[in-house]
Amino acid sequence: MWSKFKKFLKKAWRVVKALVRAVVRATIIVLTSPFKVWDLAFGFLAWPPKKVKVHIAVLQDQGQALIHDLNDLLPSIDLLKKVYADNCNITVSPYSSGNEREIDNWAQVLSDPPPAAALNLSGCSLSGALGEQETGDAGEYFRQHTAGWVSGIPISLSFPITVFIVKSISGYFGCTIPFLTDYVVVSVDGLKAEPSTIAHEIGHRCDILREDDDRTKLMFSGKVPNLPPYGLRWWQENLVRSSRHVTYLF
Repeated sequence: MWSKFKKFLKKAWRVVKALVRAVVRATIIVLTSPFKVWDLAFGFLAWPPKKVKVHIAVLQDQGQALIHDLNDLLPSIDLLKKVYADNCNITVSPYSSGNEREIDNWAQVLSDPPPAAALNLSGCSLSGALGEQETGDAGEYFRQHTAGWVSGIPISLSFPITVFIVKSISGYFGCTIPFLTDYVVVSVDGLKAEPSTIAHEIGHRCDILREDDDRTKLMFSGKVPNLPPYGLRWWQENLVRSSRHVTYLF
């Protein structure tokens, strides 16, 4: 009985924290909305230039990094930079700086072992993802390692996007909860099968939904790989450029 009560209290506390995070993000959106009007209406003009910062966090499985050589991430990073520069005039840069190797500014291997729910996600349905990533063990782990936040408080005005590389996501290459988080989740198989997976999930993080009718578009979601040039529609460019993660100054 006592253990069930402790689990209930733990779940309830996580729900409270999730609500607080939602309020903080909603407040940020409201306060920054006057600076987003131009891009929300005319983002397809892709002017003036904007910026977004990205951090990649690689999980471990039984003490071994899921990606042994971080340089293997470079093709996905190069594609990410090109897609958003070409479509939106957005410069994608690493959240960290000052490391001798450039890849170490972009990515790190997390040293603490992840819970099973974070290493192998059960899927990406909205209800399941909300439960697993907002109030579950997976979400608790991801939030501890999300760049730009400490204890639910934003510490960076750039609002960086963290990409977590996990072992598997049942039925999906990647997963992103709309609006509520500052991270995306990408599986190792997703990276191998589709080099645009990180760029695609970051599109979701910037409020774009999926589409199913054109393989040459970045947000195509189907049983076959995307094709170059990984374009965006004009209204998708508006959404990306008006996202809270995309800024003029930082």
